Amino acid sequence: RCLHKEVPHQVKQVNRMFQTMRHKETKQRGIRIHQDLVVKTKSHQRLVLGRGGKTLQRIQQQAQRDIERVFSDNYNEDVIVSLQLKVRLRKSQHDEPLEAAEYGLQREVTW
Repeated sequence: RCLHKEVPHQVKQVNRMFQTMRHKETKQRGIRIHQDLVVKTKSHQRLVLGRGGKTLQRIQQQAQRDIERVFSDNYNEDVIVSLQLKVRLRKSQHDEPLEAAEYGLQREVTW
């Protein structure tokens, strides 16, 4: 939705962290997500980033709203989502996503 040109093929989404939280006093739920968007070429990286990082910022804002809507509907309460996206250039042809154990998935914590 946010890329005005063709979406680069073979963009891999790698989860670095997915952490659920609950505020100590208000009991409001929160989710912290850090993800890398791994692309094959420098031109794909520039396409996803956009001028001054504006395209990536729009992608991040829209995705954050969508995730908040899904989790809020799921839990029947407002959920705050903190989403960080980073575009990373694939180092080699053999650069593969991390194994599931290395994704940074964590249990619920309180903040």
